[in-house]
Amino acid sequence: MTWLIVISFLFYSLNVTGFRIKRFVLTTSCLKDEPIDLVFWVPYAAAVVTFIFAPNVGQWMLLGLLLFIQVVFSYSTYRYWLKPNRKKIDSYNRYFSRTHHIIKARENVLVPDTFHITTFSLLFVINPPTNPCVFSFAVI
Repeated sequence: MTWLIVISFLFYSLNVTGFRIKRFVLTTSCLKDEPIDLVFWVPYAAAVVTFIFAPNVGQWMLLGLLLFIQVVFSYSTYRYWLKPNRKKIDSYNRYFSRTHHIIKARENVLVPDTFHITTFSLLFVINPPTNPCVFSFAVI
């Protein structure tokens, strides 16, 4: 399980640095586009390091952090995910237009880009639906 948490951390870290190979853009750098993501990355880094060196403390730090992030993301993305309208979907699609999409963006349905689909999938694998609090974060 530890290696999955490290992989998810490294993958999420791509959000900080950005990841691009020629015209393939997996994610843009939050340092340039969305610095607020760094506010979530720093405690996540601390929780992962704590989990590696002190698993008993780190598991609770990770759980607390993921629950906090779930509440924040649920509140801030509720209007996009659960009640999207054309204007909100257009705004989302414009913002993530430069990133790679496994499933093509649509005008009437909100479709996340490859980075977000992979991130949510990693969270789902790390925290299966036996933990309903963390599962709800993965769904969001």
